[in-house]
Amino acid sequence: MLTLWALVFTLTVQARELDLQNPSLLLRNLPQLALEVTKKAPLDLPPGPLFRSAPKDSPSKKHPTRTPGGRCLPVARYFMSSSKLEEYLNATLPPQIEKMLMCEEIDLAGVLGTVISTLSNSNLLSVLDLTSSLNIPGSDVLGGILGKESGGQSPKLPLSLLSTATDALNIQETLGRLLPTGAEKNPVKGLVNTLDLPNLPQPLNDIVNQAGKLTESTEGVLNSLVPVGVSDAVTGLLRNADLAELLLGLNVQEVTVESMTSTMTGDGILVSTTTTAFVGGKGLAGPVVSLLGYQVHSDITLKIGISTNNTQCINLQVQDKDIKFKKVTLQVVETVTNTLPVPLPLDHIVSQVLTVAMKEKLQEVESCDIDLSDFSKCKNSTDLFKYNVKSSRTSAQGLSVFYCAKAFFNKYIVPVPGSPLPPDPRNANISLTLSHKLLTVIITLSVKQSSTKMNNLAASITKIAYFFKSGNQLQVTLWITVEKDGENFTTMERTSIISHDSKISKDKLIPDFKIMSSEDKVTPSEAEAEVQDILLEVLKKFLSALNELTSAWNVPPGLTSNPLTNAKVKVLKLNDLQAAN
Repeated sequence: MLTLWALVFTLTVQARELDLQNPSLLLRNLPQLALEVTKKAPLDLPPGPLFRSAPKDSPSKKHPTRTPGGRCLPVARYFMSSSKLEEYLNATLPPQIEKMLMCEEIDLAGVLGTVISTLSNSNLLSVLDLTSSLNIPGSDVLGGILGKESGGQSPKLPLSLLSTATDALNIQETLGRLLPTGAEKNPVKGLVNTLDLPNLPQPLNDIVNQAGKLTESTEGVLNSLVPVGVSDAVTGLLRNADLAELLLGLNVQEVTVESMTSTMTGDGILVSTTTTAFVGGKGLAGPVVSLLGYQVHSDITLKIGISTNNTQCINLQVQDKDIKFKKVTLQVVETVTNTLPVPLPLDHIVSQVLTVAMKEKLQEVESCDIDLSDFSKCKNSTDLFKYNVKSSRTSAQGLSVFYCAKAFFNKYIVPVPGSPLPPDPRNANISLTLSHKLLTVIITLSVKQSSTKMNNLAASITKIAYFFKSGNQLQVTLWITVEKDGENFTTMERTSIISHDSKISKDKLIPDFKIMSSEDKVTPSEAEAEVQDILLEVLKKFLSALNELTSAWNVPPGLTSNPLTNAKVKVLKLNDLQAAN
């Protein structure tokens, strides 16, 4: 029988026969209702037990929580605007990205040192990017092979060719060996031979031979890049430095996120950043100039989606990471004045090989992942309603989270059917929309607790109707039927005027309802004296239950990093509740 009445209740609410749209009616402490409805909404309540008992062991075993995307109609929706979401990402992601690039397991400095050691001949002059400044035959073609633009026509190094090059460099073993067997002293020649490009405009051997002249022409190029009086010192420093010693003990000393943009899409959030990492170590001090280290410039792209691992709340999760190194430069300063001349760029092949190596590192190392768990903290509710995430979505407007719910009252579990929800309010940063079905459940629970027997009399509330008036006032009418010896004896009709002004803070609805006036009508009037005591007892029980339930009325937590704060609750035309900041 208990199960039967639970089914009757659910089907009746879905059919809108139990339209207790604003049952907060008679309570001094009901949720704020600023409805503009003028229709009366009668409520006919079925007699007898209404709810099924909760299992004594674990309710969740027999009544499992619906997973996101279930078939239940939502009873609530939390919304965060794209601007508010970007505000969170702008505050959270930069330090997380900086921390990731400085992570020991990622080892950006170690990989950079290995790449430079592998690609250099014996000193740093051999990996300087000087091809664009040298007027030698074939320099345009060589620039194209290394991924440079020449006159806008030379193709960049294709991904497949770069993969071939990195395979030849054996990146999987930390780039610890030189280029393929047969490569001559110039590593570029081994790389070019490995690439096997048949359609180049001139023989590859000629290009490689010309590339060998790069180091010989370095002094002339540096004269145009570095201030007069410093270029000779720079050239000598880079040529005579012990490369093995210089690369030993490199570490990432500082990382800066230069810029960040976020784009909201239906598939998630795309975040694009530009970063600069300063990699230093032992360095090299000279009488005129000192070599401090390297600046590594990169673009990092993140795809952020919604994590649904927990059915109580949602969180953000980085689903994919991509990194591309654009440029690596030497940082040289004048020893005396401590001023920084023009940074000297390393060859583009350094950036390209470094990109491939670091992509693998970012995918493999989980200990350095970006952590966005502070976006929302999940906790189990012990209040009246238990909310489960039905679904979530992102759009250009922002993030929306939809919830289903069950009510837990004493030993009973009451499903909340849900209903279509109205749109989010315009220009709101954060909003919460609640279905009127939540109010229906609260009123129904209160009504079922109000039935009273006294001597040979039995009384219960059988109908409730209401309409809204101006000035935040609500007119409520309820009917109480009294039976005597099992037969209908009398009916009382009570009409009350109630003011309403409630708020939502975090996960609590703070009700504020006050009864301004009441008027009673008993039919037949001559029975009023006999039924007065039992009528008062019914009203007392009803208001007591209503106060108890509304004081325990919790709302979905939304995102704990951005909760609603003292947000005034408004009642919309269809009797749904909405609050916004």
